[in-house]
Amino acid sequence: MLGMYTYQKVVLYTVASLTAERAAFRWDNSYRDAVSGMGKTGEYDGLYWRLADNGVLQSLFEMGSGSQGGISLTIREAVDEDNGRTAQSLPQKKLGNQADRVMQPLEGTIEYDGGLQQRIKIKLRKPLSVPVLDSLLGHSEPRALSAAVIVDPVELIRNVDLVRYYAGKFAGQSGRGKAQAREVLRKRQSLHDGEQ
Repeated sequence: MLGMYTYQKVVLYTVASLTAERAAFRWDNSYRDAVSGMGKTGEYDGLYWRLADNGVLQSLFEMGSGSQGGISLTIREAVDEDNGRTAQSLPQKKLGNQADRVMQPLEGTIEYDGGLQQRIKIKLRKPLSVPVLDSLLGHSEPRALSAAVIVDPVELIRNVDLVRYYAGKFAGQSGRGKAQAREVLRKRQSLHDGEQ
């Protein structure tokens, strides 16, 4: 019985680890194949998709909605709502594409934590009830947690340059420059929302 529980934990950790690593690897181009990671020729995400989706600009201009891109999806919901994903942001679609690959009956969440060090976290559990393990461990459902860091040097360079540019531009100025930048960003965001 304990051997079966250990085996289930190993399977869960393997699935969680593979899913997190694949999502992190594919983060820069959502058109990559979900398993092999090979990109399709001529198909890629737009250069500036991150401007609206990761919250960096919103936090830079103090717009209040700069969540640093923190997104969480429940795996079964992501799979069940596959057809309703058209109105979601690109990071949600990227997470959903990996959530689709998690096999039944596994349940859990897949998360994207934005900010300076971006990472994908996945928490999985397998619904399983073994009364003996419930009394020994307090629970009998095998659980696993895995995380992978998103390495995107191009985005890091862009973000550093953006912060350096605006820090120099707004140094010693009143809030008028930031207010103008906020207004431009709001207009850009409304155009972006209208395209989806």
